[in-house]
Amino acid sequence: MLFATVSYAQNTGLIVGKVMDNEMDNAPLVFANISLKGTSVEVQSDFTGLFLVENLEAGDYTLVCSFPGYDTQEVNIHVDALNPVEVKLSLAAITVSLSELTAVTSTTTQKEDKTLTVLN
Repeated sequence: MLFATVSYAQNTGLIVGKVMDNEMDNAPLVFANISLKGTSVEVQSDFTGLFLVENLEAGDYTLVCSFPGYDTQEVNIHVDALNPVEVKLSLAAITVSLSELTAVTSTTTQKEDKTLTVLN
């Protein structure tokens, strides 16, 4: 039984990586979302920007890295059971030009409620 467990563990691959903030001199990007497109695999980077995806079948994957306010990055990778895949990602903040902004205004009207009180 132990041999079967060790044998199984050797037939799976893993991805190790680090997510960095391009805007802050490649400081670690904490709690970035990392997923494999087309699968239910999702992990987050830790306080040092590191992440680990393990127990993967050998094959080709698209790794997707996202963080609110930053551009999403996709990387095609090949996983095999013999060598861990190392990935370094540096995300850049989303930029918005002034021509893309639209001004929205709204007006509100107030109604005055008048109540008539009759005294006897």
